[in-house]
Amino acid sequence: MRRPKAALILALLLCIALVGFLAYRSPWVRSIFTKDTVDTAELSKLAETKFELPAVAEPSTGWPQWRGPFRDGRAPAGPLRTDWDNRPPKLVWRAPCGGGFSSLAVVNGQVYTQDRQGGNERVFCLNAENGKQLWEYSYPSEPAGEDRNYSSGPRATPTVQGNLVYVVSGAGLFLCLEAPQGNPTPKVVWQHNLLSEFDAQMPKWGVASSPLIEGDLAIVQPGGKNGSVVAFDKTSGEIRWRAGTNPSGYSSPIAATIGGQRTVFALTGNALLAIGLGGLINDSFPWATQFDGNVATPLIVDDYIFISAAYGQGCALLRAQRNNERVKLIQVYARHVRGLKNHHSTSVYKDRYIYGFDGEGAARLKCIEFNTGNEKTDWEATGIDKGSLILAENYLIVQTERGDLCLVEATPAEFRLLARIPKVLSGSRNWTAPTLVDGKLYLRDEEKIACYDVGP
Repeated sequence: MRRPKAALILALLLCIALVGFLAYRSPWVRSIFTKDTVDTAELSKLAETKFELPAVAEPSTGWPQWRGPFRDGRAPAGPLRTDWDNRPPKLVWRAPCGGGFSSLAVVNGQVYTQDRQGGNERVFCLNAENGKQLWEYSYPSEPAGEDRNYSSGPRATPTVQGNLVYVVSGAGLFLCLEAPQGNPTPKVVWQHNLLSEFDAQMPKWGVASSPLIEGDLAIVQPGGKNGSVVAFDKTSGEIRWRAGTNPSGYSSPIAATIGGQRTVFALTGNALLAIGLGGLINDSFPWATQFDGNVATPLIVDDYIFISAAYGQGCALLRAQRNNERVKLIQVYARHVRGLKNHHSTSVYKDRYIYGFDGEGAARLKCIEFNTGNEKTDWEATGIDKGSLILAENYLIVQTERGDLCLVEATPAEFRLLARIPKVLSGSRNWTAPTLVDGKLYLRDEEKIACYDVGP
């Protein structure tokens, strides 16, 4: 009679050990027991640092890539009226589109984006003045991710440089297209299959890395065992280097000059990598999340890198410092409890404050201090749920996932909602970030693209 009892106890202990092991491996569970950490010496250094940010881009620059001219969510200079209650944005045109969450690049009077049409994905270009289609390139594509509930189309945003358009499909096809000059169809200059060539798994929610053009390189994040971050010759498509074996997240690379040295910062599924332009990983900072759910692009302010993620993580601020030929990452703070958990739109920075969406599920608009990571309590009840945002001068243009368009003053003093226009877009998955160029606001859902006049 004793043997069955002993076996039962042993089985119970093994189950407890297994559950404990699995729980320990879960970033969400670990976050419950993770405390905020702060380096007081680094905080003092930060408080005395004067930032030198690039000036806002000129209107002629347009919006050539993911998150605008500098990949930081700042709109180029241009007119913007703010009395939306009295004079709401005026619809200029609408154009149909298919599924997907690719945002809109706008350059030289043309709008570029991606969608899904039946069994094909598509890159297409519209006239920015009237919304009429100028050209398209369609190709067969697998669904964008393993989760069929969210696999409606591509996630990445086209990058436009000259007459070349760089795009990544939701299933991991990396294309360089030459825009047609009087011809109806663009030319494929080169292409790569990021998943098969670099031994990468299809992410749960599709491939989302928007291409970064840095000098003569085109850089993306396959998240493969044979290359987590890969650089190609932007003209020939030849592989120039591959770095790391980290799994893919849903973020996009960004570059900055640290101590006179250009460095690529790539937030993978489990770590932030600092990579030299020759492909050498200078340093890494572990940042594991449930489902490899690092979605937001790193936010760079001078020599400081801000990263944020929901899925059991939080936010961290790192200082990048060049030591000889390498760039090292030094932690300033990490906030796992009361910081900012981006879910999932990337935040924007203004005057030592960060504005973004925070939460594990029902996210809300929030403001935190860049210097400390602490929340501004006057922003606790904004009433604006999950969405995406950009910064235009002193204002946040916010699009909620349920289709509302909001204008908010970018001030930490208090939450100031200037206007809220309900149901500008359809559905409840409006995760595509707005684009603002020279007084024209471009929005997109999974059925249409819309252009609004927000000029004087």
